[in-house]
Amino acid sequence: MLNKQTIKQQIIDDVCQMIFIGTLKRGDFLPSIRTMSDRYKVSRGTVMLVYKSLESLGYIQGHERSGYLVTGTPALADPSPDPLIDHTVSGVIPESADNRSPATCVYQWLEHHHRMQLPKHFIRRWCLNNSSARQPAGWNQSEVSDRQLRKSLCRFIRISRGISLQPENLLMLSGMQEALLLIGKTLASTRKNVTVLVEDPCPLNVQELFRCLNFQVIPVTVDDQGIRVEEFPLKGADLIFTSPALQFPTGSCLSMTRRHKLCQWAARHNALIIENDSAAMLGFGQSVIPALSRHYPDPQIIYLTHLSELTGNGMNICCIAAPVRLMQLMQRYLPLLNSETNPLTRALLSAFFDSSHFMKYLTDSLQTRKHKALLALKGIQQLWPETRACGLNNAGFLTFRAEVKLIPEELLNHTLFPLDIFRHTPREQGQSQQSVIYPFGLLSVNEIEKINHQLLMSAPVC
Repeated sequence: MLNKQTIKQQIIDDVCQMIFIGTLKRGDFLPSIRTMSDRYKVSRGTVMLVYKSLESLGYIQGHERSGYLVTGTPALADPSPDPLIDHTVSGVIPESADNRSPATCVYQWLEHHHRMQLPKHFIRRWCLNNSSARQPAGWNQSEVSDRQLRKSLCRFIRISRGISLQPENLLMLSGMQEALLLIGKTLASTRKNVTVLVEDPCPLNVQELFRCLNFQVIPVTVDDQGIRVEEFPLKGADLIFTSPALQFPTGSCLSMTRRHKLCQWAARHNALIIENDSAAMLGFGQSVIPALSRHYPDPQIIYLTHLSELTGNGMNICCIAAPVRLMQLMQRYLPLLNSETNPLTRALLSAFFDSSHFMKYLTDSLQTRKHKALLALKGIQQLWPETRACGLNNAGFLTFRAEVKLIPEELLNHTLFPLDIFRHTPREQGQSQQSVIYPFGLLSVNEIEKINHQLLMSAPVC
């Protein structure tokens, strides 16, 4: 039987999930306290405590005699200074020039070896709380931190993407390349002459990796409804790499009709589907697109996502969820990759995902991304006022049609990239307008504003 605290957390998770996936939208009223009490078989007082917690996080707002109203994912102010930190010494953990504390050593290691996007006040506090006279606790708790992080990630994926995963069915690696390599090596051990279907266009490193594994790579066109299933080869294939919720770099979404056809085709030809959900992980707004695995929990689907947009590239965690039989095979090859994240990093991320700071950080990050997306679009429309960008509600890139010759030379192929570079066979050469991708996600607001100024200066004078 679940205890009171577990039930409270379950209700919070369920409400957050409904908000993130769009079941509950801004302006909707939550079910009444009595309704939730009956649904979860708990006291009204417990439901009241849950609603007060959600209100303090900024997700809902109470209205007298009306109930609780969904406010969405609000922008949150910067956290107040941590009382445990002495901010008088350069804003970092106090240290001595000759004898640095263990907490200071750990913090500086994290700061210098990782491009951290997590709140620094949380990292400082964690370092202080997990340091001893010799070393931080995280170093010798590899198995504990690994198990706890798996559990935390499963909870996050359930809330944000509506997919229920078990910790034992989740693998963690240090990057997308390692994840695809593991999947490829495992598949090659069970099948000969592997054929893989990839989206065209798609990330260049995906194409190169599959070719390095001696797989036959067959590109399949992507249009505004996603990968064209009708172009799949009649003879079948072993593997399909696709991004149904948000395709990079086109920004398209796989239609419901094609989703159904994709799963039918894969089942008919005994093909595995790699669902790359990375770009959609930090989407925002009412148009957040559901994952394929949510509606089609097919045993042939391998779910793949990375969290670099959330944690920073230096602390990237790539997650794989696969059928049990395939997971057992991948476990055999996992030690050969030597790709596990540092135990200290795992311990830190696990603590962060389970802390009260996480939801606040997430909502703040989503609002920041929305602001950057609108700012990036504003800059583009200075040159092309009528342009319509795809992918506005995603984690960090826009795709639009433009005259490449008008793009300033210092931005072309550095900040703004012609989509043709991601294609197997360029198709748009010689046209006045081409598809262009603008990956703004990891840029700061100041950097985007500088790019906007460069675009404004290059705009033709009327």
